[in-house]
Amino acid sequence: MARNYDYPAKGLLRRYYANGDFLDGQSVPLPHPAPDAATLTIATFFNIPRWVVALLALRDRLVTPLGLKTGTELDLRPPTRDEIVSATYPGIFAVHAATDDEVILGSDDKHLDFRISILRSRQDDLVALSTWVRPHNLLGRTYLTLVYPFHRLIVARCLANATGLGITKQSPASTC
Repeated sequence: MARNYDYPAKGLLRRYYANGDFLDGQSVPLPHPAPDAATLTIATFFNIPRWVVALLALRDRLVTPLGLKTGTELDLRPPTRDEIVSATYPGIFAVHAATDDEVILGSDDKHLDFRISILRSRQDDLVALSTWVRPHNLLGRTYLTLVYPFHRLIVARCLANATGLGITKQSPASTC
């Protein structure tokens, strides 16, 4: 089960963050053997269930009249490991940065900018998915408020995919 996660001060998302921005994170135990961040990104973020695809399609229909960016089927196609490592995966979830331990995805739009971090922390023995958002206006703040409950569910579901990658160690708190 996903737990709240405090994004680290030295993480790649911090280059975007300023006071007043939204920053949210959840984590699960790291599977073993521990895959690199590119493999975790493909297995967690790009392995989404149909109900999430349906929600994204509904979102696109609702925001099209507002002139916001919408996704295509190509935006949900799993990238290759090479596209992640070389930061050449395009679209709404474009790769902005990639290291062995962290991948940053995201896009900018007129209402808000967002980035998603998929972070492998061997030190804390976890994989975390964190989201940074900078709303630009009332539309961006309203949008963030409306999607937040769905966001939390989707992130938890994406992280659940990590458990299928190997043996997951149980933390003491999760054995209660």
